[in-house]
Amino acid sequence: MMRKKDRFDPDKLHRKVDDARLIVSLMGPFWSTMLSYIPFDIEKLIDSYEYTDTPSLKGGKTMRDVLNCIKKYVEVMYDEKFMLHSKHLSKRLLNGIQKSYNLREPEVVKIIENIINSIGQFSTGGNRLNISTNSVFIHGNKSQVEFEYYGKSTRRELGDIIFILSVVYNGKKYFEKMTITQVKKSKNVQWKFNNDGAKEQLYLLSKFPTFRGANNSLIPKKNYNLPNYSGCLGSHGLLYYPGDFALVSSEQLGTIMSGKKKLELKNLLSIITPNHFCPCSCCWHLSDDIDLEEFYHLLHKLIYFYPRYFRYFPFMCNLQILGNNCISYNVYDFSDKYLKGHI
Repeated sequence: MMRKKDRFDPDKLHRKVDDARLIVSLMGPFWSTMLSYIPFDIEKLIDSYEYTDTPSLKGGKTMRDVLNCIKKYVEVMYDEKFMLHSKHLSKRLLNGIQKSYNLREPEVVKIIENIINSIGQFSTGGNRLNISTNSVFIHGNKSQVEFEYYGKSTRRELGDIIFILSVVYNGKKYFEKMTITQVKKSKNVQWKFNNDGAKEQLYLLSKFPTFRGANNSLIPKKNYNLPNYSGCLGSHGLLYYPGDFALVSSEQLGTIMSGKKKLELKNLLSIITPNHFCPCSCCWHLSDDIDLEEFYHLLHKLIYFYPRYFRYFPFMCNLQILGNNCISYNVYDFSDKYLKGHI
C-alpha cells in the first residue's frame, strides 16, 4: 500500500540543539553505554539537524544506514539458518570442552579459542550482513599488567581470552563488542575465590583501575584507563563438569562475591539483568504480530521530523539484539547471547 508523503516542517528540523545536549549530559552513563556500539562524533551527530543520506557518522555512514543494518540484524534472528548457526556453535563448544575437560585450564581455553575462530561468519544472501565471531588467547605472561590493589602494587594477567563480535553491513562495520574473560574450572559446580590471585583478578576485571603493561608483556608500558560502558568489558567464564560453560560480567560477579570465598552456579540466579539494551523501560517492544516494515517506517518518520530526540530511538527498544545481558548459564545460552550482541 502506498504511503502518503510525509509533510515537511522546517521549524521542527531547525530548532536549536541546546536541549538535546542537556539531555545527553544528564543521561551521560546511558548514552555512553549506547553510543559505545557506534564510532561517531556525538557533537557532529547532534548538530546534524536533518535526517538525510548525507554522511554524519564516521566511515561515510548515515543514520539511515544504521537503521537498515539494525533492521536486517533483527530479521536475521528469525532466520532458520542463523538458528542452526547458533546451535552448531553451541554443539562444537560442548563437545570441545567435554573432550578436553581433564586437561589443564589454559589448554581448554585454547580449544575454545580455536572453535570460536573456526566456526566461520554468518552471512545473509549477497553477503549484505555478516556476523563474525573471533577470539584471542591472552593467557599468561604476555598479557601481564600492573595496577593498584587497595593501596598496594600488584600484577596479574589481563585475562585468558577475549571474545569479539563484529557486525558488517554492505561492507562496512557498524557494531563491534568484546569482553575480556578470565576462565575458571570446577568439577563440583563451585569456584573458589579464596586466594590473592583470584581476588586481584576479579578486582581488575570488575573495576578496571588504571593499569599498564608489565615487564615482558605484549601490552605496552603506558597507562590505560578503559571505560566499561557495557558493564561486561570484563567477565568470568565458568567451566563446569562434564563440559559446560557459564559466563558472567565480572562487575556483577564482584557484587555477588562480596564477603564470600566461593561461588556456586545457583548464586548467579540472584543477578537480575534486563534482556533489552536500555536500562530504562520503553513502550516499544517488538512482538510477533508487529510488522517490521511498518515499525521501521515509523522510526524513519520520527527521526526525520524530530531528529534531536529520536536519533537514538531504535536503541531504546527491545529488538532482541545489541543488549547488555551479561550473563549466560550454559553453552547454548552463551552462543545465543554472544551472536545477538548481548555479551
